[in-house]
Amino acid sequence: MSDEVARIAAMFDALAPTYDTTGVIFFGPIADGLIEILRPGPGQRILDLGCGRGAVLARLAPTVDTAVGIDISPEMVARSRAAFAPWPNIRVEVGDARDPDPQLGLFNAVTASLVLFFLPDPVAALRRWRDRLTTGGRCVISIFGAPGAAWQAVDEVFLPYLPAQLRDARTAGPLSPSSPDSTVEQLFTAAGYTDVHTVARPLDTRFAGIEQWEQFSWSTGQRAMWLAVPEPERPAVRATVTDILRSSPHPDGGYVLSQTVRYISGVA
Repeated sequence: MSDEVARIAAMFDALAPTYDTTGVIFFGPIADGLIEILRPGPGQRILDLGCGRGAVLARLAPTVDTAVGIDISPEMVARSRAAFAPWPNIRVEVGDARDPDPQLGLFNAVTASLVLFFLPDPVAALRRWRDRLTTGGRCVISIFGAPGAAWQAVDEVFLPYLPAQLRDARTAGPLSPSSPDSTVEQLFTAAGYTDVHTVARPLDTRFAGIEQWEQFSWSTGQRAMWLAVPEPERPAVRATVTDILRSSPHPDGGYVLSQTVRYISGVA
């Protein structure tokens, strides 16, 4: 395991106890959009890469013959295994999304929700995912698109603190939120997929208050952004974000940050 992969695994191990448990409705709607594009059915075998706490698996469980989730984080896997213990058609294993184990077999579809932008060579990963598909099988992923003004402003508060690799992933490159759909689709084409399409869906995320936003941000991949901020400077960052959230009230109370989620699909 490379140092970078080990770092990501350790970060998600730390996130696992609170990941998708803060009461913020975020991962569920993203998984719903992916399932809408995938349209899974009886008799199918699905491989979910970077499965986390199982947002996609939970939506596959009542429908498909078999769903296998893999995640680099042993802590995420332990919690997902416990959650899906009542479902004999769901398996969750520790594994590297960059190169799924061929012994897993072939699948009718591969899914990866908010995963591909963590991987250093997305085309190589997409090729290996295609190797796990039956002929005509589909790969469906989700990534972020353009954020709303308030979410963009929050990101910009953190940008000066981020190391180049993390900053570039959020501001440039083929999988950044600002990348054109055609650029992302070219990654799929380069990996050998056909019939590649992108569908964009808006996502409004509501926070009951500043504290819930902070809990949420520490419980997701945004934790890396907080860790990049020197501890003495975190109160000032929090105060600036508080002002941004107050400028974006939700009509039913609390605050709202808007984001576009993109779903890209291709056929093996």
